[in-house]
Amino acid sequence: MKIKKILLLILGILTLSGCVKVKDLSISDILNNFNNAPKEVNTLRNGYSFYSPKGIYVISAGSNYAILASESQKYYLYIDLISYDAKSPFTFTKDTTAYFSDSFKYDNKDGYLQIKLQENNQYLVEIMYNYAKIEVMVDSELLNNALINAISILQSIKYNDNAIKSLLSEDNLDYSEERFDIFESKVENSDILDYFEESRDDNNADVVKDTDYIN
Repeated sequence: MKIKKILLLILGILTLSGCVKVKDLSISDILNNFNNAPKEVNTLRNGYSFYSPKGIYVISAGSNYAILASESQKYYLYIDLISYDAKSPFTFTKDTTAYFSDSFKYDNKDGYLQIKLQENNQYLVEIMYNYAKIEVMVDSELLNNALINAISILQSIKYNDNAIKSLLSEDNLDYSEERFDIFESKVENSDILDYFEESRDDNNADVVKDTDYIN
């Protein structure tokens, strides 16, 4: 039985590493290989840390969000520390009008993926897992790459319970007057993308200068 698990793991790694071209993978293939995403972290923030894939860089961040960018797109990451601390459950309803909409579970943690076709043959991707959520707008030919990158980030997130309790007790989170809940915001309005861009403009935070980042 142990040998079988090892063989399946190796097969999954080979699938995502080049034996099958990334663009030829189905969305279900990518989600089924969720457990093959990297687990090491290279970006540290007070309360949480995560793995930033090669070629993707943090350009702005706060205590509960990060904006990451590659050459072709931006990834908007929101960390719901309040729901994580309370271990709040979430519900998900499939959107039958979406290009893809479904929930999934890995390592006893719930998540969902929703993809909607926008103008100019672009897709708006919303993926949530383990109390964190990523939104990214991506051209159709780069959809699979963006999904793999988003999964790598979300699957790698590690929480620091002591730091989170301190942040919550001190009310030291980077919330504006309008607070976003990843379980309530709707992808069709792109609320989180708009919020991040407005917050970054207001704070003139184009470059991360926090010393508690390692990258």
